[in-house]
Amino acid sequence: MFGCKEFLEEKTFSQLTPDNAYDSPEGAQKALNGAYAMLQDGFDRKWSVGLGILGTDEATSYNDTYTDHEVQLDKYTYSSEYNIFEAVYTDLFEGVKRCNVVIEQLPEELSEREVMIAQAKFLRGVYYFELVNLFGRVPLWLTSSADKDHLELPQASIEEIYEQIITDLSEAETILPTKTVYEGGKATQYAAQAMLARVYLQRLDYTNSLEYCNKIIDSGKFGLYSDYADVFDPQHKNEGFENIFEIQHRISYLSENEGSTTNDFFLPVELQGTPLTGWSMYGPTDYLYGSYESDDKRFDISFITSGINSAGQTVNFRPHCFKYYNRFTGIPVNDGEQNFPLIRYADVLLMKAEAINELTPASDEKFQCINQVRARAGLDPIENTGINSTKEGFVETLLEERLHELCFEKARRRDLIRTGKLQKYVLERKPERPVPNKGMFYYPLPLSAIDANTLLIQLEGY
Repeated sequence: MFGCKEFLEEKTFSQLTPDNAYDSPEGAQKALNGAYAMLQDGFDRKWSVGLGILGTDEATSYNDTYTDHEVQLDKYTYSSEYNIFEAVYTDLFEGVKRCNVVIEQLPEELSEREVMIAQAKFLRGVYYFELVNLFGRVPLWLTSSADKDHLELPQASIEEIYEQIITDLSEAETILPTKTVYEGGKATQYAAQAMLARVYLQRLDYTNSLEYCNKIIDSGKFGLYSDYADVFDPQHKNEGFENIFEIQHRISYLSENEGSTTNDFFLPVELQGTPLTGWSMYGPTDYLYGSYESDDKRFDISFITSGINSAGQTVNFRPHCFKYYNRFTGIPVNDGEQNFPLIRYADVLLMKAEAINELTPASDEKFQCINQVRARAGLDPIENTGINSTKEGFVETLLEERLHELCFEKARRRDLIRTGKLQKYVLERKPERPVPNKGMFYYPLPLSAIDANTLLIQLEGY
């Protein structure tokens, strides 16, 4: 105000720009951490979990009085204006953007550059695999440039997107460390191999899927915990034994920050005021809950039907998913310590069984794979008789086993679309929620994305 020119001039001691922000190992690591961070929002936040399980025979919405959120997913009444599509689509592409920055911006002289870029390529492959499975044809954005010509891209074909996913994961595989777990949740060679097995299986490339399943199995590095609950127990996170790659969470004492929110929509509203509280938004279908064999050990770990409320009274309620609850510390629902298993060894065994069934259906090796999973659940082995003696019959059995082993892990919708069973199973097992043709494969592109990019074309039917 008094014209103190020299007093108001400040000397610049440091300034971060795109040209120098990643020059130091610390700056590069922060950029890579940012690429990892979007896994939480894009994959296992309470909203994003719903995109992978609702509208199937696995899960259903528990409160039809809501006009938004999970009811639209379960009834297939959503439109391109549904805000959850926008949130997940934006989060996944934010992950892609952060990966592109790491891949393009790290200086040549950085000592860890090669491994950091390999991690970013792994993550970009993971983000695009989720995008293509949820939304189908999306732009293939592979540069960190903010120029409009690089931001406004037309949709790539499904084949082009999968080619890029396989390229990214394959390049990552050759460089990532050969460890079962890498510095608290970073990608490893085995994580890339397991994801490649999943990607090839979804493309119905059974030969390559089998090859990558065998790489994991033949390594001898992984196995199944004796107790199914240990898969989700925070005391076993990042052990690199059954969980091949986990999305990281830690208690932050701030709701919906670094802690897991997976339980928020699962746990019962009847237990408000206790560590078991939730919003009862969605839970198992009657079919899923009633489809377990009587001695399946996974059943009691996966579901909860009663508890003690804040008044000390025992209350009963509809079945709710319980597999992600921390039974030892009872951390509040929006700040969980548990990681989310993006891909684990049991899934690899079941993928191998599926690939073998398609390639050499007469082989008994597929039974060896599925029976390892069943043995941990305390179940008798299945044999090459009856329905399981046919290729199609074994698919039915395998899908049932995958439903029980991987329930609420965002596998079911992808499984049913891959095997062409989505409409059939929902019609038979959840007839009050029929699947229209428009919802058979992909969700609509968010209206906000189309408004922002004039080259995008909405999917037919939306």
